[in-house]
Amino acid sequence: MSVQAWKPKICENMPDIGERTLRWAAQLGLDALALGGRLADPQGLGYWTEESCKAVADQVAAFGLSVGIMMLHNVTPRIILGQPGRDEDIDKVLHSIRAAGAAGYPVIEYNFYNHRAVEGYAQKPGRGGALYTYYDDSRMTDLPPVPEEERATPEETWARLRYFLEAACPVAEEAGVRLALHPNDPPPPMSRGTAQVIHGFEGMRGVIELVPSVANGITFCQGSFAEWGLDVVEAIHYFGSRDKIHHVHYRNPIGTYPYYVEPFIDEGDTDMFQAMMAYRDVDYRFTFCSDHVPHMVFDGDGEQMAPGFIGRAYNHGYIKAMIQAVNSVAQ
Repeated sequence: MSVQAWKPKICENMPDIGERTLRWAAQLGLDALALGGRLADPQGLGYWTEESCKAVADQVAAFGLSVGIMMLHNVTPRIILGQPGRDEDIDKVLHSIRAAGAAGYPVIEYNFYNHRAVEGYAQKPGRGGALYTYYDDSRMTDLPPVPEEERATPEETWARLRYFLEAACPVAEEAGVRLALHPNDPPPPMSRGTAQVIHGFEGMRGVIELVPSVANGITFCQGSFAEWGLDVVEAIHYFGSRDKIHHVHYRNPIGTYPYYVEPFIDEGDTDMFQAMMAYRDVDYRFTFCSDHVPHMVFDGDGEQMAPGFIGRAYNHGYIKAMIQAVNSVAQ
């Protein structure tokens, strides 16, 4: 029985688009890149232009690559916290969305943290002495609340996100661009006295239902869903069957909130083959990244290798093998 090959766009988060970095990506056989938004704002305007977006696209295309997804760098605290000046900042986001569409970018990503609980992160040695990141919520316990003007209730956060999406989604639809909201990661529901609502199954469902639009979707950070203790395969089917997965972080933690570890991709608690099967079942076609890679020996220790690139290469061999494996199984 012949099986039609399923092929998402294999992608990686890249720190720059220098020649050596792009050559590494091309040699690894990547299809697309996930990039930081400041690469398309070289003049520091606070927004992207059509010319700057196309310049980035042309630079990566010279190596047989495309811009698969770019992170908005201008979803500011004024937008997230509903402060004076947010409409001016939203206008800059809309300018960036139009520029991304004109340059052919299929997806742009953004975050919506009131406060990111990065103080809960630390590192420890793992397999062979590789450095693993872990999260321990007890590290947050004695920290003071953020300043009063930076605090928010869940209701306020949802209202501010709706306000942003009601402005952004129509422009994204017109530009032919999908939006991908990354979950709050780390995932505490309250971080130093302020609410974090973009977490858990109900939180992510709330995102896609908040403003109905083909443009409104999520980054399915598989690690985040696993850290919440959810059934990852079930969640992939739920969001993927609704065409709401616009980007994937294919990672595999050990444990769940309030304490979890981010090890190598083959060590975590999730059945990664069944997860990959689920992406194939829903015919996911956008970008597929590794993420939160352990730091290995020689990895970033000299001029010949940028930080994380050895671990990323390992992950992508694993990802490609998983895609080939699920394509060998008839649907």
